[in-house]
Amino acid sequence: MSRQVVSIRTVLMPAYYKDFHCLMEACQDTCCAGWKIEFNKKDYLAIKRAVEDTKDKELKDLCARSVMRLREKEHDGQYAEFPMNEAGQCGFFREDGLCALQLGCGEKTLPKVCREFPRMSQYTFAAREYSLSPSCEEVLKLLWDLPEGVDFIEEPLDKKDWKRFEAPNPVASRFADIRSFYIDILQERSLKLSQRIRFLGFVLQRLRQADWEAEDTAELWLAQSERLLHDPAVAEQLARLPRNRAMFLSNNYRVMTRIMMNQRSAVNLAQELRSPILVEESGEERDQITFDKAVYQDLEDKLEELLGHSEHFFENLIVSVVFELAMPNLTTPEEMWKSYVNLCNLYSIFRFSAVCGCAREVSQERLFQVMVWMSRCLIHNKARRNQLQEEFFRYDSATLAHMAILVDE
Repeated sequence: MSRQVVSIRTVLMPAYYKDFHCLMEACQDTCCAGWKIEFNKKDYLAIKRAVEDTKDKELKDLCARSVMRLREKEHDGQYAEFPMNEAGQCGFFREDGLCALQLGCGEKTLPKVCREFPRMSQYTFAAREYSLSPSCEEVLKLLWDLPEGVDFIEEPLDKKDWKRFEAPNPVASRFADIRSFYIDILQERSLKLSQRIRFLGFVLQRLRQADWEAEDTAELWLAQSERLLHDPAVAEQLARLPRNRAMFLSNNYRVMTRIMMNQRSAVNLAQELRSPILVEESGEERDQITFDKAVYQDLEDKLEELLGHSEHFFENLIVSVVFELAMPNLTTPEEMWKSYVNLCNLYSIFRFSAVCGCAREVSQERLFQVMVWMSRCLIHNKARRNQLQEEFFRYDSATLAHMAILVDE
């Protein structure tokens, strides 16, 4: 298999990255609530040493209850966690909104994830990339305030941080250009957002079938896809892809059920988001589901009013997810298609939960609360994302036609 070396000498980030400021106590859902925080062995040992050095018995007892070793293998290499308490919060979280660990041992004792969240960083085949997770309310505010879309900034990388990576194939070595085009499609406002995502699947399907060992495959695909983007015949072909509102609702209902089963603190909100449209569950495995489509449509209309009949917020949200998760995955043609299926599933559940969230309240604050919760459940849980993604392949549902149904609005 052909390998190519890619040199990384720049930093890439969304332009809004430098505008981020923590909301502190004004945040509806703090970083410490709603999920288990996992970290590596180095951070675990640093916490244990720092707490021991304080000679504070109360803090030691709190640490014994609030820091847990991970005994299972599927945790992305993480070593320990701050499990949630009965209130669904980190054990170190105090009633005044402050962190007992930080107060007792200093900020440097906190795991890296606590010090940096929602800031994320990674090397890709394009650059050293800095992103902001939409699992934070302030990040969603930044995305809301970008009606013209997301721009990106590229800057020189300090020489000490230069890297060289071996790409697994010639297509992967062109990740920067392919991902840039990927985002351009998502920001092509001559089409509805759902149509843009369908078009992505249409052209990615062609790339999937191409020769990934040929040096000119990526170049030819980019040129061809650019022509197809403005071809009326392609738009007509995509318009003929099936739509099935019942299947759309059923799939998202099942995703929500998976989340309920796997995240104890999320049960109430998950039930709340499903209940407005659920009429009946039946069957031994509750696989016969009836929805009130008229209620869903009414809630969708309310969301559209809140958004000002503009798609820019969801466009920006999906672009930020694509950037953070380094989509598309160009390791192999199969992994690339899996990452597209993942994108469709994420967009679908974001839309579904946003619509259902309007049953309780139609407001920007409520929308952000639901989007934060969904992001924490899916974007930051790779094992769960993979599980949901693999189900499509297990049941032969990872087709472009099925993805078209998933992103139907």
